[in-house]
Amino acid sequence: MDLSEFSSQHGGLYVPACTVAVARQDLLRDELIAVSQVEVDLVLQAAARFTFTVVNAYSIEDHDFVSGRGRNVLDILKFGARVTIRMGYGDNARLPTLVTGTITEISTSFPESGYPELVVAGYDRAFPLTVGKNSRTWTQASDSDAVSEIARFHNLQLDLQTTKEKHAQIEQNQETDLEFIKKLADRNHFEFYVREDTLRFGKPKDKGSGLVRMRWGEGLLSFKPEANLAGQVTSVEVYGWDSKNKQTIKGVATAGDESGREPRASSAGDLLKRPGYQSPVLRLRQPVFTQAEADSRARAALNERAKQFLTGDGECIGIPELRPDESVTLENLGPHFSKVYYVHEATHKFDTGGYRTRFKVKETTL
Repeated sequence: MDLSEFSSQHGGLYVPACTVAVARQDLLRDELIAVSQVEVDLVLQAAARFTFTVVNAYSIEDHDFVSGRGRNVLDILKFGARVTIRMGYGDNARLPTLVTGTITEISTSFPESGYPELVVAGYDRAFPLTVGKNSRTWTQASDSDAVSEIARFHNLQLDLQTTKEKHAQIEQNQETDLEFIKKLADRNHFEFYVREDTLRFGKPKDKGSGLVRMRWGEGLLSFKPEANLAGQVTSVEVYGWDSKNKQTIKGVATAGDESGREPRASSAGDLLKRPGYQSPVLRLRQPVFTQAEADSRARAALNERAKQFLTGDGECIGIPELRPDESVTLENLGPHFSKVYYVHEATHKFDTGGYRTRFKVKETTL
């Protein structure tokens, strides 16, 4: 979708707007609490974090933070209170939801001059997955079976792609649930994250032309790409042991097997096959027991390396739909860097300067 078409769906990208609701009450509209800055950090395979700043709420007469309705602000901004943050353009009632989470941090300072402010922060529904270390065992189960059980334990809905391989045993050994799911995602070349009340566990959405097309100077404010061959390989070999047939299992993935690659572009593995390079191979010994599992692990390891080849940081006008596990087309960057990029991190910021989105991308080809 071109930016002009995207703009028409958002009222011409005029009148940036943001709402912060705590326990379903809009802070400004319902409680008359002013918020000067709101930021939401969305990252793959991690808990999303939000922060917002409450201003003009300190009462010199009461020596306390008081809302426009006369309520104590800290009675509203309680630890564990449910927060919903929306950003976009135009009518507040129609703004897209960026994050739903709970308050975990409150800080302030009492300066020599001026009035104190409150900085409130918290995490989305993935936060409970980061707390505590657990040990569990699954027998004759797939990785997606284990993820499903953990999601149900945390009362999360599922957007799940089923993994085919059945393992004799899957062990979670003194790991947080988030660390454990990340391990399962990495060995399948899956991504996972929590969006509102749903945990997604599946293949990266790194195909197609992406969410929106932006050009440098036209929506895309800045972009800093970097291509680096260091640490790249032409192929990955994973070795395991077939206990039934008493023989070594070897899984192989080579340049060309990268996920989401552009057909006419070159990956790091392709470049390393050219004259003058030594065609480095990454060899791994892992607890794999079938050929299918070994091949899957090899492809996952190759993709993990390959997506470190081309990375970039950018900033654009505020686009609420620009989130991790989406792709975006960037143009006017020259023939090599004008292409489709996979977004793995996005930070949405609303303040007195308006609404902007910073993002980080990674790609396998140049």
